[in-house]
Amino acid sequence: MSTRKSETDVEQLIDRIGMLVAERQALRERRAGKRALERNRRDIADLQQRLSRALIDRHVPKPRRKAA
Repeated sequence: MSTRKSETDVEQLIDRIGMLVAERQALRERRAGKRALERNRRDIADLQQRLSRALIDRHVPKPRRKAA
């Protein structure tokens, strides 16, 4: 993955997580049901996992292939 693509992915994921966290706060204020809160929690967890992978892709050097 190119650095530029990784940067874009990371920024997009951070933005989406922020939106879901804001949604979670609104759900709590409205005293939403357990299902809605659980769905939101799972969505946040999924995006956090994807963010972790994107950050690893960005910062961990790729092994070099040996020339044949």
